[in-house]
Amino acid sequence: MRRFILSSLELLCNIAIFLILLFGTLSGVLQAGSLGGAGAAVMGGIVGFVVSLIFCVLLFGVVFLLLDIAENTRRMADSASRG
Repeated sequence: MRRFILSSLELLCNIAIFLILLFGTLSGVLQAGSLGGAGAAVMGGIVGFVVSLIFCVLLFGVVFLLLDIAENTRRMADSASRG
């Protein structure tokens, strides 16, 4: 059950990363596009993507780090019990 929960968390984090990057980019395009022309929309999309990427790295980096620690701890416990 624990593995199911951890793998579900990892899947949900991957989906959330994709959605945050998508909506951050679209938000940048729409907000900058309403202020200027096509060039502003492209620049807004790039800025929105970069800001969203930084947010995802900071937020989900911690989650993936904790998932990796849990996996390594489980492997070490398995190897200690075997030998």
